Amino acid sequence: MKKILLLLFSVLPLMLFSQVDSTEIYFKSVDNVDLRTICKLADIQIVKIVTKDTLLKNKVFNLVIKEFKKGKIVSVDNLNISSKEERIPFVVNGDTMIYVVNNIDKAGFNGHRDSLIITLSGIFKNDVFKLNIKYPGLGLSKELKGTKNYLLRETISCSDSKVKIPINKEYPILAYTPPFDTGSSIQSYCMLGEEKVENWYEKFKVKHYYAIYIEIK
Repeated sequence: MKKILLLLFSVLPLMLFSQVDSTEIYFKSVDNVDLRTICKLADIQIVKIVTKDTLLKNKVFNLVIKEFKKGKIVSVDNLNISSKEERIPFVVNGDTMIYVVNNIDKAGFNGHRDSLIITLSGIFKNDVFKLNIKYPGLGLSKELKGTKNYLLRETISCSDSKVKIPINKEYPILAYTPPFDTGSSIQSYCMLGEEKVENWYEKFKVKHYYAIYIEIK
């Protein structure tokens, strides 16, 4: 009996430690100076999301894009990236085959990965922001409405470069938004990060914007 209790007391802390309920996400821009210059001249916007956490094994990173108008959510685009293995049947020459999709390898932490980078980039053209979302093994494209002064940026304060986010819960990390108009000649994107993204219309009268939520599950 004593041996069993001793074993439980030694294993229990490890089990508790492995149950991660939050993690830190870092934001990075393009490292190369020449490439940053080219992107600026071409009006290309790029933001990289970086996570390093050995406790996120078998977790995937799902993104949800919500469109706000006058403080109300008017559309939701859920990428629906799941950690569950998908088995898709299809027929070839009369025989039924199974195509297996494992999103943990493409958009999450498999057994060989201890860090993950998601790159979001886009260009405004013909009144549409063409957004590209690139995971390690998965690429997706979306079109967002906006104008020339909309910016793809972090939802946090400009003085921060990282944020702690919960697991198994949607959390806003990026926005595609116009600046806050102070009513004078000053317009600010940084001031938006001082308030919750859901309150930008109430606080700053930003009439239209997109918020990009991340869900680690």
